[in-house]
Amino acid sequence: MARVTFGNPAIRVASILIVAVMLFAGCSNSPLESPADNSDSQQPALLGRTAAAVTAAQLNASIFHAEEVISAAEGGRLTLFDVIMDIPPGALNSDTLFSIDIPDLTVFYNEFGTSGLVFNKPVTVTMSYRDADLSQVVESTIRIAFFDPETQQYEDVECQLDMDNMTVTAELHHFSAYGLISDWRTGFPL
Repeated sequence: MARVTFGNPAIRVASILIVAVMLFAGCSNSPLESPADNSDSQQPALLGRTAAAVTAAQLNASIFHAEEVISAAEGGRLTLFDVIMDIPPGALNSDTLFSIDIPDLTVFYNEFGTSGLVFNKPVTVTMSYRDADLSQVVESTIRIAFFDPETQQYEDVECQLDMDNMTVTAELHHFSAYGLISDWRTGFPL
């Protein structure tokens, strides 16, 4: 059975304040930083959520973490908000704790754990972008990527974009932090 943690309102407010201070202080090594913060950047942008989706998620769901021990023999599924993780039987040699964390609801960025896991068989991850703000991006360029802390850039993952259902699916061979990125429309970022 999946264990879901509900955010404490005081911790949630403190977290939002810390993120705001970091953004205003110019924390340039954060994978959550948007290229809109740096007009010289040619790097793709993390896909953002609409303000209405963020507000609804904070008021209604308040769920930012899910975890479950997945059977090595049977595999399983873990879901959180707009992310589905399908673990096939035999992906790992022993039962393992899998988790999904969403550190910032304003962007499509997820931390998958246990961090650093490498799989015998790929794990399929599907991310929905139905609540995305598509006004400044080229939808056909939406893709899954992981942030490489050494190069400070997003590295694309081979994936399938389904624009009808507004999902992106990839087979992952290891766990890290992954997000949905896209190219800016001509003339953006502002």
